[in-house]
Amino acid sequence: MKSNFVKKIIIGVICVVLLVTIVPRAKNIWELSLRKAELEKEKAQLLERQEYLDEKLCQLDSPEVIEKIAREQLGLVRQGESFLMTTKTGNKITD
Repeated sequence: MKSNFVKKIIIGVICVVLLVTIVPRAKNIWELSLRKAELEKEKAQLLERQEYLDEKLCQLDSPEVIEKIAREQLGLVRQGESFLMTTKTGNKITD
């Protein structure tokens, strides 16, 4: 009878030790798997963004697009051309 009691105590102690060591590790593994899923989703979004930017970069690399940007956004003109700017009131100013 005493040996059964000792066996139960030893088994109980072993179970407690296993629970104390396994449960935190299992929780850590679960949290890491969630973080991995989040990072994979973010990676997929970033790869899509990179692909979009690569396509846009290829489009912007043509001389026609560069000239269009220079004219529209920077106000540059070719030699011999005049720059015409309209104001909000409708007055025209020429250079």
